[in-house]
This record gives sequence, C-alpha cells and structure tokens, in this order.
Amino acid sequence: MKLKATLTEHGSRLLWKNFLPTIEKFGKTCQVLLGPDEVHFIQTSLNTDGVHVTARFAAETLFDTATYRCQSKHFNLIAFQAEVGLLLRVLKGAAATNAHVVDVKLTMRQVTGPAGEPQSKPFLSFIASGASTNVVQDVPISRPFSAAELTALVAAKDMGSFCPAYLDLVPGLAAAQAIVDRLKAVDDCAMLAVCRGGDAHLLVQTTSVALGAQIRELPVYPQTAYVAGACDRSKPVSEQLQMALENGTAVSVHVLLKQLARVLSTSQLTEPAQVLLGE
Repeated sequence: MKLKATLTEHGSRLLWKNFLPTIEKFGKTCQVLLGPDEVHFIQTSLNTDGVHVTARFAAETLFDTATYRCQSKHFNLIAFQAEVGLLLRVLKGAAATNAHVVDVKLTMRQVTGPAGEPQSKPFLSFIASGASTNVVQDVPISRPFSAAELTALVAAKDMGSFCPAYLDLVPGLAAAQAIVDRLKAVDDCAMLAVCRGGDAHLLVQTTSVALGAQIRELPVYPQTAYVAGACDRSKPVSEQLQMALENGTAVSVHVLLKQLARVLSTSQLTEPAQVLLGE
C-alpha cells in the first residue's frame, strides 16, 4: 500500500477554505477514500447525527498528477478515517507560512502504547516547504480499511446518486433558507416533498398549527423526468401537492429542520453551481 502526493495550491485552498469547514459542520470525523482518479470525503451515520455527506474531487484537482501515487491490492483504493479539525489545522498552517509545496504521504510511526510498549500506528504525514521553512506534521488516522470495508464505503459514496429525478434549488435557495428558518420556530420536523413539475414543498403540522410553503418552477433534472402539468395551478397549494402525491409525480419524506438548515447553509462556503434535491 502506497500513498504519496503533492497538493496543488488550488486544491489545498479548496480544502481548507471551502470544503473541510463545510464537512466539519456535520461531524468531527470523516472517511477519506482515495483512488487513482478520484478522492472522496465521506460522512455516514458513523460520523454525523444522520446526514450523509459526500464530497468528490478529481484527483488532479487536489494533487499534482506527476507526483500522485495511490496503490493498493484492492483496485488501488485506500481509505481511512481522520479528524476533520486536524486536517483543517494542518492545511491552514501551511497556507499561513506561505508554503510553496505541501507533500502528503501515508506512513507508519512507532508510538508508545498504554503500557509503555512500542506500537506501530498509521499517520498522514504533511511536509510543508517554503523558502526558509520545512514543517512536518503527522495527522493520526485509523488503520487503513480492509477490502470489505472499502467495498462498503464505495457503495456508501454512491448513495443518493441514482435518484430518478432532481430539483435544482439554486434559483430558490434564499427562499428555501428563509422558509426553513421560519419553520424551525414552529417544530423540529417537516415534510419535504419534491414534484416533477418543478415544485418543492415544505410543511410543518402540529396539533395546533399547520404551516407550509411552496417554491415553484425549479429546474428538473434530468429533463426527461419533467412532467408537464404535474402541478395544477388552478388548485390551492395543498390540493396541488395532494394530487401530485396521489398520481405519483411527487414524493415526500420527513426531515429534521436543523439538518436541512445545515445542508442549505453549506452553499455559503462551497458556492455550488447546483443544489440538487432528489426524490
């Protein structure tokens, strides 16, 4: 097993300025999956309070392809768990010292065990080199995943990637964030519905109050999933939703509003071209 790479300046900045702070909002740890062509940062229920997070990068986005080596016996895939805060601190530190080059490698170090005995532990070693500095920082990681664990993680990264239809929330993102903030004052949980006619619905219902909102005319992907006339505008919003659910052009789930608010807030750091809501 071998992992060795040089971070590009753009890749390092993407991680410490945008994506690692976003990932840290959901949990203190993440699972890192590296392959010859792609790098994934993944959080499952093992790392969060229920939200599933996957950040995918082309290897050349993060690393200099001339120096990138990722080799293992299992399809050249390597995975481990690490603390997000430690990764963030190391990369921020390298940026603060104006490091020209940040090399990364997987290494084993001898450490002292609980009973004083020497133990071999895995680390992700960062070497930040500048004009007059050379700083080495070792980030402790879990043992590299087994073949069975890698297979499970590869399946986890693709969860949610095959929804038959998506709405792009970007045109209504500000409205969605404002709606969620208002609904949080009413209840912790809401019904979220996606309609193939391009509408998203949020509804909170308690014993004493029912409050809902509709965001209309959102782009539908793929375009073949769009159903013209799925939303009858002549009807009240509640009837539009009920009819769409009954005829199969809409689906609904119940979500925790604090989790939904956290997901929507990530757009402030990552500035996505799309925010896809799948059914």
